[in-house]
Amino acid sequence: MSFQQIEKIISVLSKQSKPYEWVVKQFQQVDELKDYEFDLETFELLGLGFCLNQDNILSLKTRTTKIKEENFCIVDIESTGGIKKGQILEIGAVKIRNSKEIDRFSSLIKVDQIPENITELTGISSDMVANAPNLTQVLKDFKLFLKDSIFVAHNVRFDYGFISKALNECGFGILLNRYICTIEFAQCCIQSPKYKLDVLKELLGIENIHHRALNDALAAAEIFKYCLRKLPYHIKTTEELINYIKTSRIRQK
Repeated sequence: MSFQQIEKIISVLSKQSKPYEWVVKQFQQVDELKDYEFDLETFELLGLGFCLNQDNILSLKTRTTKIKEENFCIVDIESTGGIKKGQILEIGAVKIRNSKEIDRFSSLIKVDQIPENITELTGISSDMVANAPNLTQVLKDFKLFLKDSIFVAHNVRFDYGFISKALNECGFGILLNRYICTIEFAQCCIQSPKYKLDVLKELLGIENIHHRALNDALAAAEIFKYCLRKLPYHIKTTEELINYIKTSRIRQK
């Protein structure tokens, strides 16, 4: 999947506005998007919110949206294996605005077989998913739930990459949402020997069942909200937040 190509386009847009035609041309050069007829609604369905001015110039909404006004969707998945060969077994997500929950999503997914070690880890058995909806239906519902929210997850590239690949294979297109990793955010704001979810949960006194998608999403949401409270006062917009996490981690290295 053309992640690096997409990252380059969005990196440009995160810093400056561009003509509508330039933006469409750039995204249509991405293999997974070459057949799309782009308009503002299509961009939003793929996860990117834009503002269009009277001169036909597009600006990312995240450049001007205040953090308190942004929708952050904290996501977690359980799977039967890795991105290349595994299947998504469960999706859980909680949507927050101004550090308050506004909605949540949770669904098991019907799969043919669950490895024994996955059942031992998650507690999810084949019987539990026998009558669950199929992947296509769950992804359709999840995409409508996510819209152009900021995709947040603990080790975000795994969850984001897995869901984006599955969406594309099911004919819904890849994800273009801006995203934040709570591991990286925590590394900017929390002193900890390790940044695994269970370590941070214990450190912050978060108590819930581990290795179920919604519970892990709720735990990651608490970590995210804690880190928001530690932000420097001058970080006001969503794009400033994303850049702060990136540059703060570079300085730490």
